[in-house]
Amino acid sequence: MRNFGVLLAAAFSLALACGGGKSVKPGGGGDDTPAWLAQGTGAFNAESGRKLQGVGVVPRSEPRARRKAADAAAAQQLQGGIDALAAGLSKMAESTKENVRDDIAGIVRKATAALQHVHDHYVAEGSESARDQIDLAALKHPVQGVDGDENLKKEIANNLDRAFDQLAPK
Repeated sequence: MRNFGVLLAAAFSLALACGGGKSVKPGGGGDDTPAWLAQGTGAFNAESGRKLQGVGVVPRSEPRARRKAADAAAAQQLQGGIDALAAGLSKMAESTKENVRDDIAGIVRKATAALQHVHDHYVAEGSESARDQIDLAALKHPVQGVDGDENLKKEIANNLDRAFDQLAPK
């Protein structure tokens, strides 16, 4: 009985170490490949709403290192989309402040950090793909909650949809 408790604790520790992705789908390609992998990184209009996502793919043999590297690559790709969104918002800003672009970028980064991200993983042939995704509709609320110029935060919330539309494929 004592060994069972040790085994259960070890399995739980291993599960936590491997990460808390939404799901891990093993496969060898073909019909099992998730749609988000084919979409790649970018801004997308989905049935469930507007999404920004980053997809990272890494080839590694050791599962823990592979998962960590795939998650980091997906987060980096998503950050590029967030930065592009912030740049679009900066072009729409009515503020004449000198550093408005930096202020907008800071507000958007803080707000996205406060959001729940969708994480997904797919493993095939020794490589792992990871997705890091945020929902644009959910971004409006955290924008109002972060530190920053109140008028600028209102502009950001009002212009998010328009800035997203400039990024999303038609």
